[in-house]
Amino acid sequence: MKSGLYHYTSCGLRNIYLRNGFHVKETPYGRAVSIQDVEGLHRAIGLHLVRNKKQLTGAEVRFFRKELDMSQATLAKCLQVGETTVRNWESGRIKVTGPGDRMIRALFQEYATGNSEIRELVNRLAELNRALHAKNVEFEETKQGWRAAV
Repeated sequence: MKSGLYHYTSCGLRNIYLRNGFHVKETPYGRAVSIQDVEGLHRAIGLHLVRNKKQLTGAEVRFFRKELDMSQATLAKCLQVGETTVRNWESGRIKVTGPGDRMIRALFQEYATGNSEIRELVNRLAELNRALHAKNVEFEETKQGWRAAV
């Protein structure tokens, strides 16, 4: 930490520093940092990006997608682009197009500022995505130890 600032990289963005709203605690395993109101912090970061960035970077697209709790496939369907396009945006291989950039910003802004219809839609999409990709793995204890159940 330089001069009281905390370099907050857990959100996936490299240029975020916190002046306050965090606590540092020494533990037997090293230093631990606790962030107050992470959801509010991420909303503030996202709204700042929506309003102040000229063009979104791949890391910022990934930040928005994760905040919306969407898979790359789900975001791609919402934007009517291929999943590979979203993957390439996030990796920085290609730049986010104007319409895609604007739609990601609009979707996040409406979601973050409490548009109940957008929030409900995004939550339903995330729930559906989790259900489609959920694969429960069962384990059982045997005489030889724990193993994945067949």
